[in-house]
Amino acid sequence: MGRRLLVLLLDVASREELDGVVAEADADEVSVYIVAPSHVGPLEWLATDEERAHGEASARVLEAEWLLAGAAELGGEAAVSDPVLAVADALKRFAADEIVLVGSGTVDPLLLSSLRSFGLPISLHGVRPGPRNARSRARGIVRGLTSGRSSATPFVAFLAANLGLLALAILGSLLVAVIVWLVGVL
Repeated sequence: MGRRLLVLLLDVASREELDGVVAEADADEVSVYIVAPSHVGPLEWLATDEERAHGEASARVLEAEWLLAGAAELGGEAAVSDPVLAVADALKRFAADEIVLVGSGTVDPLLLSSLRSFGLPISLHGVRPGPRNARSRARGIVRGLTSGRSSATPFVAFLAANLGLLALAILGSLLVAVIVWLVGVL
């Protein structure tokens, strides 16, 4: 019986890591669908300029497919920057038996708990769960807000826009006050 693995490619993966994913599947036929979330920086997100990041994610998918060529039936896609949304979108097209996280370093424990909500087993290759601390909670909140998964996203966007306008108004007022003061002094 065949295994269907959804590989969440968090970083560039080596041939050994990818071969280990297929070898651990322990099945006659293995289907692998590779999803690489885009790595979008804050400035790119604010400017809604995600094209370069999407291209880099596409390159990571193509490289992983090339490394696994012949070892499994393959497919893949570059995805949105939020890994949870990327997996949700991929599961609409690919009925996976397991989610496999591949990369290097540590993985946010809140990301793991969000991925467990899909009800599939999760395995890690090259990554390990990081500590659960205030930083990881803050990262999870920001990821939810920026991806639109949080119900607070519209309110935060409204508040941020208004605070930005307030800051511009204060700076403009200060500039006018300095000009009036300079005119009075001269």
